[in-house]
Amino acid sequence: MCAAMYFLFANPQKPETINAARELAVVIESAGEGVVLDAWLHDELSIGHKASLNDLKRASIDCIISLGGDGTLLRTLPTAALENIPVLGINMGRVGFLLEVDDMDLNLMVKRLISKDYQLEHRHMLSAHIVGRKEEYLVMNDVVLCRGGNPSSIRVENYANDELVYVTDGDGVIVASATGSTGYCLSAGGPVLHPTLRNLVLLPICSHKAQQLPIVFDEKIHVRLKSSAGPGRTQQILFDGQTSIELPGTVEVSVSLSKERVNFIRFAPQHFYTRLRLKQAEWSGK
Repeated sequence: MCAAMYFLFANPQKPETINAARELAVVIESAGEGVVLDAWLHDELSIGHKASLNDLKRASIDCIISLGGDGTLLRTLPTAALENIPVLGINMGRVGFLLEVDDMDLNLMVKRLISKDYQLEHRHMLSAHIVGRKEEYLVMNDVVLCRGGNPSSIRVENYANDELVYVTDGDGVIVASATGSTGYCLSAGGPVLHPTLRNLVLLPICSHKAQQLPIVFDEKIHVRLKSSAGPGRTQQILFDGQTSIELPGTVEVSVSLSKERVNFIRFAPQHFYTRLRLKQAEWSGK
């Protein structure tokens, strides 16, 4: 039987991930399995094989292991979805709604990975396009159209299947998935949705019109955002907080539920509302 290949991806801004990755790589190799490290991590540790996220199709990876916080994990998800590679998140950050492992013996964790002693939890991604461009952006949490560095507010026309919902004046608009409802959307005062739902949330950011409340859309709805920047100004589009694009003139962004999904590795049943309660207590310092 060929050895399984595990790809380790870590946050380079967290020095503690280097030691954790080294220890994990040694355990995986000691179990007779293969390990592939993200390029910078391999240069640091000189263990296993070297690859980048873009190389994973050719590298025949069986599992992506992310060491860091939710932000680190988010960077792996478009590749994981497109290549149908299961993902395991090891929490080394503060916020961990997407992560599975906070405190587990590495030998036990690797043993369960090898024996496939886990369940897969499926989460659909969002598909976003900037009208007039070919690129598709796959996001797990949210798409944000905002004023960026402009000192003044931004006006956004918000459409659902080409029907005008409302026009917002403020800092911008968030379109979030159910998974993303506990991210920026939650911080901006949006509703919390159970992550297994396939809905979209439209949420104005600091709107001048208090009556413009967030709206939860059915999975079949395509949301379209349209804004125009004045002379010498731009508007900013953020995809999962990982990719940022600033554009002048008139900008249109369409967002819908994608057919692509991510398979998260879970070692135990997920108690979402318990995790939400504990995270809220953690944020409040209680």
